[in-house]
Amino acid sequence: MLIFDCTQAACDFFSSKVKGKRISYVEPASAAEALENGSAVWPAVDRWQLHCVKFGRTNVLVAAQIDTRFAMMFAKLKPGDVKGFLEQFCGRYQAEILALALNTQVPLPPQPDRQRHLISWGESLSPAYFFKRNDRSVQGHINQVLEIADFYAFEKGQGLPVEAQDLIAFDERINRHLRQIAGKGDYFHPDEEMLLRVYPVLGGALSSDEVKSLYRQARRA
Repeated sequence: MLIFDCTQAACDFFSSKVKGKRISYVEPASAAEALENGSAVWPAVDRWQLHCVKFGRTNVLVAAQIDTRFAMMFAKLKPGDVKGFLEQFCGRYQAEILALALNTQVPLPPQPDRQRHLISWGESLSPAYFFKRNDRSVQGHINQVLEIADFYAFEKGQGLPVEAQDLIAFDERINRHLRQIAGKGDYFHPDEEMLLRVYPVLGGALSSDEVKSLYRQARRA
C-alpha cells in the first residue's frame, strides 16, 4: 500500500474541474487515521510526501519517502493525472532500486526468481491513497532537492531534467547526499537506507551489515 502525504501545492495539482466543479483526488488528513489504524492488515505500508512546484511552465513533483528520505523527481506530468503519476512512480521506483542493487553488487536471486519478487513488490504498491498533510522535516529535504535542481538547471546551465533517463540520473545524484533527521541519530545516505529497506523485498539473503559493507565499498570504488 502506498500513502502519499500532499502539501497544499500537491493537493492543487491533483485536483481538476469536471463540468465546472472542482474534484480533488486528495482526502483530508482526518481520513488517514482510520486507514493507518487498520494498516496491520497490509504486508507493507510505504509512505511518501509529495510537493509540486513550477519551473517556468513545467510542472515538477518531488516525492520523498518518509523513513529513508529517498527522493524522486517527476516532470511534465499533467495536473489531475493521478493514474499517469502512479504509473511513472511505480515504474521508476522499481527501476531505480533495482539499478542501485545491481550497481552496489549485492547478490540477488536468479532472473526468474527476481522477476517474481519484482511482481510481488509491484502488487504491494497498490492501492494508493493521497492525504492532505505534510511533515516540515521531510519538506525541508524536498526543498533541498529543488534547490539542487535549480542549481544544475539554471546556475550551471544544464537545463531541467525532464526525460526519464535524465530524471533517474538526477535522483541517483541527490540520493547520495547526506541527510539527517532531528532526534534520530547520525547522518545517513538515502540510497543506502532505501537499499536496506527494499533488498529483502527483492529476495536478497544478505544481512543488513553485509549490505552496508557492499554499499560502502561501491561508494569508494
